[in-house]
Amino acid sequence: MSNNTEERKIQAEFGELIKTKRKQKQLTQEELSEIAGITDVYLRDLEHGNYTATWVICLKICTVLDIDLSDIRKKYIIPEINETRKNMKKRRSNTAHC
Repeated sequence: MSNNTEERKIQAEFGELIKTKRKQKQLTQEELSEIAGITDVYLRDLEHGNYTATWVICLKICTVLDIDLSDIRKKYIIPEINETRKNMKKRRSNTAHC
């Protein structure tokens, strides 16, 4: 999977997580966006996977929704990094044989 495709997948899954947790907390998009200091339009785009949140916005949203950042790291970031490393090793191996 290309890095761009993987990032879009992560964006979509994270957006869905935000939406699910927001609803569990019985918060509207307007309420969560106000607490996080963003517009409801931006939050809607995050929930739809259209954008990647900045680090600060991610921290705020995760704090409000009680999302553990270490869980996000384990589920999304570590697998992506491991996949990239594996692909780099394959490329090195292929170029070494040429």
